[in-house]
This record gives sequence, C-alpha cells and structure tokens, in this order.
Amino acid sequence: MSASEVAPGVFRLVLPLGIHGIPSVNAYLLVDENGDTLVDCGISVENSGQPGSGDDGTSYLQARLVECGSSLERLARLVVTHAHIDHFGLAGEVVRRSDADLWMHGESRRDIAKYEDPASAVELRQSMLADHGLYGTELEEASSGLRRWMPVMPSIGRPTKELRGGEAFAASGRRWEVVPTPGHSPGHVCLWSAGDRLLCSGDHLLKGILPPVTFERGFEADPMGSYLASLDTVRELAPERVLPGHGEVFADGAARAQAIERSKRRRLEQVRDLLAAGDRTVAELTSELFRQQLTSAQLHFAMAEVLAYLAYLEARGMAHRLTRRGGGFLWRGGPPSA
Repeated sequence: MSASEVAPGVFRLVLPLGIHGIPSVNAYLLVDENGDTLVDCGISVENSGQPGSGDDGTSYLQARLVECGSSLERLARLVVTHAHIDHFGLAGEVVRRSDADLWMHGESRRDIAKYEDPASAVELRQSMLADHGLYGTELEEASSGLRRWMPVMPSIGRPTKELRGGEAFAASGRRWEVVPTPGHSPGHVCLWSAGDRLLCSGDHLLKGILPPVTFERGFEADPMGSYLASLDTVRELAPERVLPGHGEVFADGAARAQAIERSKRRRLEQVRDLLAAGDRTVAELTSELFRQQLTSAQLHFAMAEVLAYLAYLEARGMAHRLTRRGGGFLWRGGPPSA
C-alpha cells in the first residue's frame, strides 16, 4: 500500500480493502493551489490496514495524503466514480473532516438507498435470486453480502453536487471533464483530461480484470447494453493512459475497451447457445458458464451478471422469460410467442 506520482500533479493512492478477495482499491489525488481533488476514497481502515476498525476510519487515507504533501483539510472536492462501498465507503467521513464538496452522479442515489436500508436491500436481492433458481443456504449466503460490507462505512456520504455529465473542473494543471459511463453501476462516471488523454476510469476499465456488470431489481433495465455503449464512448476518446480503480495504471484505453467488449459479447453468445439447447433457470446457466467453485459473494455476482446478459438479449428479442409452475422463472431463447 503506497502513494506514487503517476502523472505530473496526479498521485495514485493504493488503499487496503481485503474484502471478497480484493486486496486494494485506488484513489487518486489531483493537486491544485486552489484546493486538491480526491477521486474515490476507499473504506474505513486504521493504520494497521484492518477494515472496519479505529476512530473514524480515515487515518490510513490521511497518511497517504500527507505522503503526497496534502491532507484531508486541503481537499476542495471529492469525486466518487460510483457508489460501490469500496470506492465510496469513507465519503461521509472525508467530507465531514475536510468540508469538501462531494461530486457524484445523480443515479448514485440508487446505491445510496441500499445503504440507508440494508435489510430491505438484502431482502430484495434474496427475492431476485430465489426467483431465478437459488435456494437454501446458498441463497442466504449469496444474498447477504451487503451486511458484511456495512461495517466499513462509518457514515453515508450525501452528494453536494449531483452530476449529469459534461461538468468540468481544474486540477493538477488540467481541465477534467465528467464522462458518464453507466453499466458497472448506473451512476458510474470517468474523469477525462483531453489535453494529455488521461482517463480516471474507476471500475469501467480495469487491466487484466473484466469489470462485472450486474442486474439489480429497481436499477437499470439493461445494464449490459449501457455498459457496451459506455465502452464505445471511452474507445472513441482513445485514452493514452488509464488510471483504474483497482490495479496498475496502463496504456491504450481504446484497446482495453475493445478487449473487454469482445469478452462480454463472447459470453452473450454462450448464453444464447445454452438457451438454444433448452430452457434454463439463471442458476442453471450460472453453473454451466462458471465451472469453478464460487464463494457466496462470487455466486451472487455471477448470477447477477447472467441476468444482465439475459436482460440484454430480452431487450433485443433474443430471449424471454417464462413463469415456472410453482413460482420462479425460466429463460428461453428467441422472442416470446405471439
């Protein structure tokens, strides 16, 4: 875990995470004489690096900021790329300590609502997974992951500026523009510096990892369609360097966007082929597509991604849902019968 300058005036802060097997999350500090900007903020940890303990949880983040010649008190703005806890968990405490503005896309309210009422969110997720073929202990464990995340969020951040796209600010000697990139989350945004073709990508583009695109009830009707369109947006920008939410900085964002799109479209074809062979529940599709042993958290993400593929196919008349006798749903290839 460290801080390093990855471009003039831009520092990558590697922050400990340690949840669901993900070791770290990146935040980025954009220094400016009129007040620094922090992009994402991680979760509550103390200097030991253990999640969910110690005061207000900001001590580790503060130490990394000081390494860069900054501090929480120097922040003028916190931009959260999306409201998943690993990127957003400390937002409330950062704003309280710094009095910085909190910039988030308006669609982030959907995720924030889950944190305001986690019991209802878990119940809704459980109902969705049960409707699509998951039962018993597996259902309970796969649907309750949000409860394990909540202790690393000391308070819930509330945006002071709701983004729509196109907003801009100056920092690190650059003009940064907000680019909406829904899909991984309905409120996901990237930050784009056209002058040196630098992109803060959040979880939209990652090096060597396929970002999950998951379906959640009450969120987007077609998150995979949104994600593929967002990949086109970023491919057209053609970033020379990408500052991702996890892992190392990498070059040629257009090539990475194309590679991710090819992988997602291959999976879409696999889902179509399985449905052509016969009706399936989402649980059955998931077990056929993901042959390895999945943890409970991975099982939820895998089923929710399969649902995102199915929603994409359904929106284009290539699959449809059937109600099973006794409750729940099956999926069939092709459009519904007239």
